[in-house]
Amino acid sequence: MHRFPFYRPLICASLGLVSHSVFAALQPVAEAPVASDTEVHCHFNRDASSDCTTTYHYTILKPNGREMLSRIDFSYPEGDGVELIKAESIAPGGKPVPLDKTQIDTRTAPNPDQGFSREKQTSLAFPNLRVGTQVRYTVREHHAAKPLVTEFHYALQFGPSAARRDRFKIRFTAERPIEWRSELMDGFTITPSANRKTLDVVQKAPTYVNYINESANAYIRVNPRIEVGSSLDRQQYFGPFAQRYNEILGASLPPQSAAAVASTRDLPPAQIVSVLMQHINDHYRYLGDWRASDRGYIPFSLAQIEQHGYGDCKDLSTLLAAMLRASGIKAETAWVSRGDVVESLLIPGTHAPNHAIVRAEIDGQVWWLDPTNPVFAPGQTLPDIQDRWVLVSDAQGQVREEHIPLQAADTTLILDKHERFDAKGNARVSATIDFRGLPLMQLSVADRQQGTTATDQNICDNFGKQITDCQVKRPVTAFAVPATYKVSATLTDLRPMEPLGGDHLYTDSLLQDNWDGLLNYRRNAQLGDLYMGNPETLDYTISLSGGRIDKDIPGCQVRSPWYDLDLTGERVKGDWRYHYTLVQKKRWLIHDEIVSAPFEKMLNEARACGEQVRQVVKL
Repeated sequence: MHRFPFYRPLICASLGLVSHSVFAALQPVAEAPVASDTEVHCHFNRDASSDCTTTYHYTILKPNGREMLSRIDFSYPEGDGVELIKAESIAPGGKPVPLDKTQIDTRTAPNPDQGFSREKQTSLAFPNLRVGTQVRYTVREHHAAKPLVTEFHYALQFGPSAARRDRFKIRFTAERPIEWRSELMDGFTITPSANRKTLDVVQKAPTYVNYINESANAYIRVNPRIEVGSSLDRQQYFGPFAQRYNEILGASLPPQSAAAVASTRDLPPAQIVSVLMQHINDHYRYLGDWRASDRGYIPFSLAQIEQHGYGDCKDLSTLLAAMLRASGIKAETAWVSRGDVVESLLIPGTHAPNHAIVRAEIDGQVWWLDPTNPVFAPGQTLPDIQDRWVLVSDAQGQVREEHIPLQAADTTLILDKHERFDAKGNARVSATIDFRGLPLMQLSVADRQQGTTATDQNICDNFGKQITDCQVKRPVTAFAVPATYKVSATLTDLRPMEPLGGDHLYTDSLLQDNWDGLLNYRRNAQLGDLYMGNPETLDYTISLSGGRIDKDIPGCQVRSPWYDLDLTGERVKGDWRYHYTLVQKKRWLIHDEIVSAPFEKMLNEARACGEQVRQVVKL
């Protein structure tokens, strides 16, 4: 998976699309800054450790290729062994020059943002780089087996890259037969040996795949990839962990956790979950600790977690599961791949998931609980673990695969806004906003991370381009959010409309302008899939007064697999009022669908519908 970095606002009262006026495309191969030639040999030992030797060979093709190779870093756990076998550079027309030892630096790698690690980092700084220079180095790595890992699993993916890939070859060898699964690997030759203990993967021809000028929320979700392992059976990979988790879960709860469970004795299951999630939020922070050893998938004991007052995903999920079980709720630990994008499960091995959560059964429903999050909404699943496979460990140590469903397109924002225009074209605005679901959770997290003053300013900024004297009134947010949360705001909008001769032109940005992002996607030949977040329904009522508006709104409907739109209008005591609901049905807008004729029809109908709100206002 490759994604394009973007900034997502904490509060969005629109489709959130980014418009581009430039042409998006695959970057021409002539613009590649660097060419690469890579050869790898990885051997998987009987104990699931591995030894890999990799030779990297780069040629600088463009000036910015020098910056790409200016400093080359590689990090590795202290328990692993890394040896730089050879490093040299070749100037254009020159001979190989070994890299001087003074240009090789090994040190302790920085800790991650939320945790302690015991990693080392080696950096190479090749001198006198210019266009035409070749850089070549060979690294031998020994990766120690993680605790309780008995099977090997290796995942390799070829995503978009600024480097032209002229040659790539990898040979896998093992003490036991190699299983493999692949996707979109037509550009490679895959050759297993007769005894299946050797597997060669060789690129057929030079290739260059790099995307330019894509939308800010665009991903290339499917890329050539191959996975190898010693088994295709999830039980063989995760069974030892499941047994160890059950041993940890079977221990007595430490004092604070036991007291928290005791406090829920007379509560219904849903409230028990809320109390215990609140307890973990109040008493524990997310922090990974790998200082003593590389624990891999193994949590600390319940007593250690309580003593520390912190933990990573496996620690906090194990503690939560133990507390839920002690409360009489069926709870199981589970492993999932967390993030906006999740790949299909080629091999259910140890490199497939990256996160631990809890599966709980509450009043006949399944709740997927993530105690690492700084917010909790009962029954809600956050987007980063929705619509994907999950590996669940039961009380008998058996591991099964389930699917976490996509959230329904429930109503998440209800806006009732009144705008009164004055003779200067300004508007006095009063509004109430009913936050629900994900927007409410984002609001709570925003308050926690940046403070309520900044969040109030974010709310105000969503009402227009030139806002002044904005006042926001709302209750205090908390870790556990309610089903509904109302905010009131009053403000003056100094630019509610655009000048049009002696009159003014009123438009609704959500109904009109924000479709431009999708239109520009089509015009500019963009190629990525667009991540839209949770399916949701927006419900907006807008009342306008203080000006003369001659045109009525006949109303309209749009129906499609991607969006539904309903618009109605009326005049009420001299005010001009319109109401619409916009339903976003999909988590992803897929490239092939966006450029299709049915999608174009939907866009045209939606813009025509929104055009009814485009009004000339006489003051």
